[in-house]
Amino acid sequence: MASTVSRWLARAAALATPLMAALITGPAARAATLAEGKYNQYDQGVRHVATLAGYLSYGLMALTVCFGILTTTGWARRSVRRETMYGGHMMLAVMTLAFGCIHGIAYVFQTGEHFSYVNAVIPFVAGGELEVAFGIIGLELGIAVAVSIWVQRRLGYRRWHIIHYLAYAAFALSLLHVITTSAEVQALGMLGIVVLGCAGACVLLLVLRMLPATTAVATRISPQEV
Repeated sequence: MASTVSRWLARAAALATPLMAALITGPAARAATLAEGKYNQYDQGVRHVATLAGYLSYGLMALTVCFGILTTTGWARRSVRRETMYGGHMMLAVMTLAFGCIHGIAYVFQTGEHFSYVNAVIPFVAGGELEVAFGIIGLELGIAVAVSIWVQRRLGYRRWHIIHYLAYAAFALSLLHVITTSAEVQALGMLGIVVLGCAGACVLLLVLRMLPATTAVATRISPQEV
């Protein structure tokens, strides 16, 4: 996994210069770059940046789900304060959404195929594929869950808690997106094992979270936090 990430970082650093020039100086720089015959190099840089951001977003989302489950788990709070777990959960959520947005927006700068901002936001538009729609909907559900935190008081705790459960759907759709779009994951190489391992960790913690708590633990958890 470390060697794979290092390889992507090296490729992205070597090939993303045309992309950065286009982002900084606008469409004119992008047109000039393509006119110089750097078409393939430009697209390769975009794809490496998007791929790396996508895997980082998925891995961070898995950690976000795990931290969220641990935040409301009594046996975890015996070792770590709830405030610490909650802070880690929020930080990971912000990083997940940031890399997820980078992953989606990067494809807009491809030149090999048409992929507009509309394609990055609205699934199935203009012939959008199902596997791409998994990722778009998953990211948008994650954003909706994050935004709901700011309106929690207006929604009320119970309604907000129901909305917060959409985070599990967001993670499931992101997992489907990774599996259906990544040839490396489908080949069940080291990267595929890591991706499935992250999913397995989330499922295991969720199962442990749903098991009945002992009487000693249950007395330390207020009803609103369950």
